[in-house]
Amino acid sequence: MSVEQNTNKMTPDVLVCPLCGEANGCSYAAGRPHPECWCNQAVFPEGVFDPIPAEQRRKSCICKTCLDAYKKKAEQEEEPHS
Repeated sequence: MSVEQNTNKMTPDVLVCPLCGEANGCSYAAGRPHPECWCNQAVFPEGVFDPIPAEQRRKSCICKTCLDAYKKKAEQEEEPHS
């Protein structure tokens, strides 16, 4: 394997969610204007990016499905248990 191929394997795909490996729906990464992206209307709670290894953060966007799953889990953890 050449050095170039090895480097490419380590570069994250900007169209793939680093949490689940599925398409992230990022308009900006797909070449469209950033204001068109779903994330502009989204709220990202503190801690949502913590599961992403530090060296991969801010390289590609998480997807809406992972964001929604994180929020749902956080809500369930906040609910008092009866």
